[in-house]
Amino acid sequence: MTRFIETPSRWTAAICGLGAVALLLVGVGQARAASVYPPGGGSFNGGPEGWHTPVEPTCNIPLMGLCTTTAGYDEGGGNPAGSLAAKTTILVNLGGLFKSTAAFESPNFKASEGGAATLRLDRELATANLLDLAPTATYAVTLLDRTSGVNTEVVTDTVAAGAGFAGKGGAATLIAGHTYAISIAAETSSSLANVGLLGSTALRFDNVALTTGTSNVGGGDGPGGKGGAGGRGGAGGLSDAQLLSLMQSSGGGTAVLKGNRLFVKRPCPAKVGYACRVSLQGLLAKRRPATTRRTSKVAKGKAKTLVLKVKPKARAKLVQRKRLLFKQTVKAGPAKATVYKRLKLIRR
Repeated sequence: MTRFIETPSRWTAAICGLGAVALLLVGVGQARAASVYPPGGGSFNGGPEGWHTPVEPTCNIPLMGLCTTTAGYDEGGGNPAGSLAAKTTILVNLGGLFKSTAAFESPNFKASEGGAATLRLDRELATANLLDLAPTATYAVTLLDRTSGVNTEVVTDTVAAGAGFAGKGGAATLIAGHTYAISIAAETSSSLANVGLLGSTALRFDNVALTTGTSNVGGGDGPGGKGGAGGRGGAGGLSDAQLLSLMQSSGGGTAVLKGNRLFVKRPCPAKVGYACRVSLQGLLAKRRPATTRRTSKVAKGKAKTLVLKVKPKARAKLVQRKRLLFKQTVKAGPAKATVYKRLKLIRR
């Protein structure tokens, strides 16, 4: 009878093979270990998520004038609706330059892991009747280390009025086990004086998130900056915050109503880097569904039309609507994000 004897070289090869598999599995685990702080990703879709104003906002017109500033949660404004906002109103203007200040601070959070992180946000300065004053806003985002007492400025930026929402990002470093908070200090001011010109400004911040496991930092205009946090990360892969930003910037579109069915075309941006599993539902309000929910796979860089059935009780209300709110949950690779979009309603 022939006997087979395992040689040391065979055992070595087997052990190396198992080691390689183990390292690969560890790598996969690390790719899925990205964390978003504060928990929830700062989308502000349903409320301020624990953010507060640590100091009273101020407003001043040195040369005879009256203005007020309020700071807090803005249910209507955002990207999509729901944001932190500093709103300044000019009540009396005798030709002076106004300056207002406001600050926001996140709830404390504990870093479960240390290392490089990316802070990402969307911001805009909207104005009503004050463009002739050439208002601008400057702000600074600071990472507060509650454990060590060391504060690190992560993002500084100047915002022009009327440009719409744009993304900004900066690099940060976390220490595992330390407790942190994020602080935003903002100032809005006018560059020109114009007697009698009254109106308001609104400086808004949305989608404020600190994400671990990314290798690039967004710093340019537009979501994610130029080739930055909006794309795929390094060892951490695609994060929830990155996917959220990409889906928010993927454009609007239309919803076509035919009888009791809605035809809605939704994209999977190529920058996501994965195929998207899209779940879509039409809403009369955030907690009032107007249609059934439909889930479908959309190839990377492609778009697909999803067909939603209108609920009987919502049919009469949809006939009167010009736009409809949609809740879209997307899974792509290791990431998951939920966005709300209002789409134009077309009847055929």
